[in-house]
Amino acid sequence: MSERSRGALGRGYTVVTPANHYPSRLPEFGDQPVVKLVTPRLAPSRIGEYLVSLDAGGGTTRRVGAGYERFFYVLDGTVTLSTAASERRALSAGGFAYLPSDAAYELAAGDAAPARLLIVKRVYEGHAAHDAPAALSGHRDDEPFAATPVPGFTRRELLPVDDPAFDFAMSLLRFDAGVGLDKIEVHDEEHGLWMTEGSGTYVLGADEHEVRAEDFIYMAPYCPQGFTASAAGPAEYLLYKDVWRDGF
Repeated sequence: MSERSRGALGRGYTVVTPANHYPSRLPEFGDQPVVKLVTPRLAPSRIGEYLVSLDAGGGTTRRVGAGYERFFYVLDGTVTLSTAASERRALSAGGFAYLPSDAAYELAAGDAAPARLLIVKRVYEGHAAHDAPAALSGHRDDEPFAATPVPGFTRRELLPVDDPAFDFAMSLLRFDAGVGLDKIEVHDEEHGLWMTEGSGTYVLGADEHEVRAEDFIYMAPYCPQGFTASAAGPAEYLLYKDVWRDGF
């Protein structure tokens, strides 16, 4: 199968590869290219996930208005995230940050080199029993990957999974060569998935797709799904999932 043809739109999912990227624009980033990997235009997605490329010294053209919670994950280079509270976070590759929906921000790449990052954007779904979460930041190496019941499959949670104030989770899932999920999952949560390393086979509905580093998958609620890393392993992906809510 040619690289050009690996992108796919199936029942309940999309696969977007680097060969499929169509650089677009968003007002807050001026002329910096943005690949809109998924937005709510693709029903039933309730998120926007974007691949943003910044020139050295490039960034937001103005302070971005509040109203949406956001998650940032730096792929390459270094970016500085500044908020209205005069907080500045320098994020290198593997660094991440979460901003609540009442936080405005500015984003800029370092002057020495360009940067790339993923941004997840969504409307916060509050709960009467919990205050909205506060901003946080960190790096993928701050904590080790934790074991799972599946040998050779480990994971690292970037947001607190035990705090019901959060309405989504961001996780790094890592698989040794030939290791995969132990079942085909069917569940209420939607996913945005970015392959950070390696390759493997993803089951999506009734289909199977070869995926590799830099590919993106959107999975709608209840899309049957499963993954197995290739024999060349390891493989890893960054996974968005909505949590602690049921869509009402």
